[in-house]
This record gives sequence, C-alpha cells and structure tokens, in this order.
Amino acid sequence: MKLTQEKLPRFSLTKTFIINLSLTASIASPTLANTQSTNSANYTLEIKQIPLISIQKDPPGRGTPPSQEGTGSRGDCLYKQDKPPLTRLVGGLHSKLTVNQHPTMWVYIPYTHQEAPSGKFSLQDENNEIYKTSFQLPDRPGIMSISLPSTVDALEPGKRYRWYLDITCPNTSNSQVSPSRTSLTGIVEIVTPSSALENELKSAVNGLERIKIYIKYGIWIDALTELAQLRLNQPQNSTFQKIWVELLTQPQIGLANVAKEPIIANFTASYLLK
Repeated sequence: MKLTQEKLPRFSLTKTFIINLSLTASIASPTLANTQSTNSANYTLEIKQIPLISIQKDPPGRGTPPSQEGTGSRGDCLYKQDKPPLTRLVGGLHSKLTVNQHPTMWVYIPYTHQEAPSGKFSLQDENNEIYKTSFQLPDRPGIMSISLPSTVDALEPGKRYRWYLDITCPNTSNSQVSPSRTSLTGIVEIVTPSSALENELKSAVNGLERIKIYIKYGIWIDALTELAQLRLNQPQNSTFQKIWVELLTQPQIGLANVAKEPIIANFTASYLLK
C-alpha cells in the first residue's frame, strides 16, 4: 500500500485506550537531545478515547510468530521460571509503524551474556538483506533496543520490512530443564507524516505530548521509543515509569508481562561485536 502525504492511516475504533494521569513531575525539556535540562511543572497527561487496535497477534503468515513471544529453534536457552520469555515490544501487524527512516526496535531479552554469548539482528526487504549485526548481551535481563545506524540507507516510506533477532545459546539437549524461545521476528513500516501530524508534533511542548500525538496516529514504534528515552534520560522519574507501566499493561497492548522489567541497553557500539 502506497502512503501519500495526506493519507496517514489511523487505527479503526474497535477498542479504546484510556489513560488519565494527573501527576506532579519533573518534565523533560522539549528538546530531548538536551537531556540535562528539565522543567518542574504540574502536568496532566490525558489520553482519552484514542483508537487503538489490539497489537497482540498477527494473522497467520510465513515467518510470523502468533504473538510477541519468540519462536523456538535448536540450541535454545534454558527456560527461566522467574522471567518472561523473549518478547517483542514492536513489530506486530498493528505495532509496526514509524516515521523514522532509521527506526528503533524494542525487545525484552531474559538472558545475560553468561547464559547466551551473543545475539544476531538482521533487517530485510522483500528481496535483500539490508542490515545485519551481532551483539553481546548485557550482564542482566531487560528491555533492549536495536537502532538502524545512520550508515545504512534510509528505509523507504510505504515499504514493509521484516527484522529477525536470534539469541545464540549453548546446546541444551542434555539438560533436564525445558528449553525456551530464542528467536523473534517482526515487521516495520515507514510512513510519511501527514501535514496534520507534522503540525501537531511541532506544537508539542515536551516529550509526553509527542507520545500522546504518536499514539493518536497509531505510530507505536515512535511513541514507545520516545517514552523509553524519557525513562533512560531520567531513570529516577516515577512519572515516566508509571506512564510506561500504565501503557504496556493495557489489555489492548498485551505487554503486561514485561511492563515492569528494566530498560537497560541500546545495542550500540559498546555491545556490537566486530
């Protein structure tokens, strides 16, 4: 489907996502790059009657898992009873949109580098592999992100891409413990912002307003990335943490099992393997 400048799709009104939070907080400066500058303010975040289709399941299709949880493969990691399984936070049929041509994918990984030496991430279009990298896992489980680097050609608006994440674990065939999933796949689609979306983003005074706007237009990847960045910039900010948990635990979102897991890393140069 070719998207035009004025035809940015919105979600159908099959379910309604409602959050009403009236909180006193330290709100990040509108320019997120200036992470040292904050303004104290009384801020009421109201996201009311925003159309949001359930993002939990994809329709059947080759290479598409039935939910956010990963798929099994040989050499699986051992199952961890006290942790959620490998889970994607973006990349489902209704959680695939972004306006960023170098997007960020978010996943929850329950393994550490002691349990899984490395992982692999790749991105493909219909015909070719566009990007591939290997990375070392951090020293604790948590929510992590992988961004398409600026050295890779920008993704094309209106085109659908598929990403894959594979965790490399020692062979567990002789273990008495059940194996767990070690592979994820998801889709990402770049949309050209409509003039209405651009105008609303320009008028947003801080990151929380931008998140509200992205949700309104169904731009899930950018809403999640913006909120995650607020949390990473201000890890002690209880408001951002509460909004994150409220959002992910909504029944329509289907990510309650990882909502309280820590955001610990972006797989940048410090984790990427040569």
